[in-house]
Amino acid sequence: MSNREKIYYCQPVFRPPSEHASLLIQLTEGCSFKCDFCMSNLQKQFKIRDLDDVKRDLNVAKKLYGSNVRKIFFLDGNALVTPTEKLLKLTNYAMNTFPKLERIGVYAHAKDILKKSDEQLNALSEAGLKIAYVGFESGYDDLLKNVNKHATKQDYIEASKKLMKANITLSATFINGLGGGNNTEISEKHAKESADLVNKICPEDDRIWYIAFLTLIVPPGTEIFKRKINGEFLEMNQIEILHELKTFIKHIKFENKNANCIFRSNHASNYLPLRGILDREKQKILEVINYGLTHTEVLRPDFFRAL
Repeated sequence: MSNREKIYYCQPVFRPPSEHASLLIQLTEGCSFKCDFCMSNLQKQFKIRDLDDVKRDLNVAKKLYGSNVRKIFFLDGNALVTPTEKLLKLTNYAMNTFPKLERIGVYAHAKDILKKSDEQLNALSEAGLKIAYVGFESGYDDLLKNVNKHATKQDYIEASKKLMKANITLSATFINGLGGGNNTEISEKHAKESADLVNKICPEDDRIWYIAFLTLIVPPGTEIFKRKINGEFLEMNQIEILHELKTFIKHIKFENKNANCIFRSNHASNYLPLRGILDREKQKILEVINYGLTHTEVLRPDFFRAL
């Protein structure tokens, strides 16, 4: 098979776990932001690929998979940074190329969402872009600033509301342990402010949306790794992580009792798999956390954890 008959990928590929069965199409490479905990830009220089190159990959995928494609994820980092006109053309092209295509998904930074008008987001949604994965990481502004996230809690609130208004499903992630160990005050603020953020973005209807927690893993080469080596950052242990997560769950309180917030903490980085609907199944989630705290043998060993 010639290179022109292969789908192009810039390795390593970064995608959400939930897009494991989706057709992956490289729209951007790397990320236009550089957060202290992230490895996406360690091996890549950010770029937005040419329109014709992406279309060529979609055409190759059509030859390979025919009409079987139901979901597409536009790689890589914050693909929503792509100018709206270009992203709209590619979304329309993909939907026309694959007749059974149900949706297109992207990673999105809060700033990229806020830069797009309601009209632009509506147009993308109507064309087929139906889910955006947003790394919140925390609702605690001091911590967000400390890890160079380039966003605030208020940015996340406004960006989430813009996505929901455009009928684009929100899938947001937080990071347990982001503030480091041996600092109960930071951990508590991280958990409580993150819960408050989730409470404030809860929609009034029963649409499905997603909140997930990863647990911090410190990849070599990142800024946090350098702090760790210099003794300036200490990773949380299993018990500290579970207490932080427990504080988050305890402070979730939705006014909308019909809310359909799907909660997950079952990534390969997590010590204890959790799932449920917030906040209807809050007690069930807390019971599992408490079990993990008292039966540490069920927790995932560090050598099994991965990004």
